Amino acid sequence: MDKELVVREILSEQMIDAGKKLIERLDESQVNVQAAFWLYLPDDKTWEMMLISPLVGTDGPRSFYKRILDANKKAEESEPIISLDDIRVADTSNRLANLLSIAIPTGSGISGIRLWKNAINGTFIEDSYIYRANISI
Repeated sequence: MDKELVVREILSEQMIDAGKKLIERLDESQVNVQAAFWLYLPDDKTWEMMLISPLVGTDGPRSFYKRILDANKKAEESEPIISLDDIRVADTSNRLANLLSIAIPTGSGISGIRLWKNAINGTFIEDSYIYRANISI
């Protein structure tokens, strides 16, 4: 678990894989991740991993980040992990996550959907990689 992933301007296979494995570990811990996706931030020219869970609203973001740290401790030694600096958490009221859940409902499994230069209900998305968009609205 010592190997921290370097998040760059271009979404790499390593980033996609690390995101999938993090979601799998969180699912094993029954953390109730209802939406998860990489989002490109054009102003910063970087990517951010978004994790959406009702637990962020009920227990607070600090508690949820602790759950992420605990999940990362379960990673294989050689497995790259995503730094908390590159992860943002939110509760299920997150507007973008709700839009994705309406436009691209994935169910509770882990998908791999690239959404690039698209608009949903007037919200422009430069680039994203969606693992899950399953918020009940």
